[in-house]
Amino acid sequence: MIGAIGGFVVGAVAGAMAKDKILGVDQKSDQKQKEIDSLCAENEKLRKRNIELERQAEDLLSELNKVRKKAKDADDDADDVQDELDKAKRELKNARLQNDELARQVKEYKMACESLEAQVAMLKEKLG
Repeated sequence: MIGAIGGFVVGAVAGAMAKDKILGVDQKSDQKQKEIDSLCAENEKLRKRNIELERQAEDLLSELNKVRKKAKDADDDADDVQDELDKAKRELKNARLQNDELARQVKEYKMACESLEAQVAMLKEKLG
């Protein structure tokens, strides 16, 4: 947009100068020169503004890239934490299964011991 305006201004200046040379018109040359100087000054202001806007755009893009990198790092960290949580859940599930199995075995051994104790008690009664 600014480039188009700058191009329009430069084109207008060049066109006005060419018209004056072709037609040989020297009348109002001071007024024309002031208009040309004004247009050149305006063109220079627009050029500087364009440069400043380009710098601002570059700064914003740089900041955007930094924010995107931080967001990606945060996502990666969140993924790592989720992976650790999933691993801990699997380990807990396995530990619970092992605990249940060991509890079942203890119950069986306890029942077997009670049965053996009962048999020992009966044998003592028979022998004694």
